[in-house]
Amino acid sequence: YVPADDLTDPSATHIFSHLTASIVLSRKRASQGLYPAIDPLQTDSKMLTPAIVGQRHYQVAQRVRSTLAEYEDLKDIISMLGMEELSREDRATVTRARQLERFLTQPFFTTGQFTGRGGRLVPLTKTIDGCERILTGEFEGVPEAALYMIGEIDEADIPEASHES
Repeated sequence: YVPADDLTDPSATHIFSHLTASIVLSRKRASQGLYPAIDPLQTDSKMLTPAIVGQRHYQVAQRVRSTLAEYEDLKDIISMLGMEELSREDRATVTRARQLERFLTQPFFTTGQFTGRGGRLVPLTKTIDGCERILTGEFEGVPEAALYMIGEIDEADIPEASHES
């Protein structure tokens, strides 16, 4: 618990420096129905290293965080000028980030009371595979709603029109 949600509070800063990992819950993500409402950009772990989690896991995690951070930076531009003013590359980043946000809302047991969906165990390798496939653009044209609370990526309900280019 951080008083007033202020992560820059001196007591919070001092305590965080002694922790191996910290999970930051986000009221904003909860209000958007993104459960578990963990802020992936403020959450951190000193154990997320290639030596501990493996090279592939580490690289995919870094790419996910980078994509989400780029999207966060683009939000002001989007709110002022709209998506149409973004470059093609930036629009792709926004789409992938929003798909990742939805995909990472996997149906966990602890969120069932909020989502109305039963919890499921999703193997770590399946989560990494799903993130990697989104990052490579495999789901370009797929509505982000198709990736919401699905568990494994292959469970996405992809409309036929999404497959047509």
